[in-house]
Amino acid sequence: MRSKFLSKVNSVLQGKNYAEVMPQFQAVHSVVLGGENLGKMMACKQHKNCNCLEHSIAVAYFSLLIANRFKIQCSRSSLLRGALLHDYHLGDWRGDNGSSFRHGFSHAKAALKNANAEFALDLVEQDAILRHMFPMNPIPPKYKEGVIVCIVDKICAIYEATSARPYKNLLARINQVAPVR
Repeated sequence: MRSKFLSKVNSVLQGKNYAEVMPQFQAVHSVVLGGENLGKMMACKQHKNCNCLEHSIAVAYFSLLIANRFKIQCSRSSLLRGALLHDYHLGDWRGDNGSSFRHGFSHAKAALKNANAEFALDLVEQDAILRHMFPMNPIPPKYKEGVIVCIVDKICAIYEATSARPYKNLLARINQVAPVR
């Protein structure tokens, strides 16, 4: 049982199920790309060698991959929108005179405010955005979609901090199907 679980996790992390999620991913991917703040997301450095947009696309892609692979019953659309907009804070926290520690506590609220101003969000999407920094922020996500985004966000952050060129292959595959403008 354990080896079967680890095998599933390994295949998810290696992106072997790419084809199964692309139609769902494509259907919602344009929500951020159609927004007026795409340039700001691309300009914001995220973790080491990754910008905010790349990070958000990776979190959305792997969240959907995990939900599909483990057959988690949830709204795929809300999962993707919450993941794509979870870091929609639109500011570069690194140049803020040492406030990077405070950023961890405050950026989820800023992301929710910015996303709500530009997109019509449902309660599930709002929860995923606002609660994705659990346990740093003490209130956990209320819905499955938010829990998935929260966990995948942590995994992606670790990967981004330890990889020289994170998501090179993933972003190339996504751009073949749904090019970033």
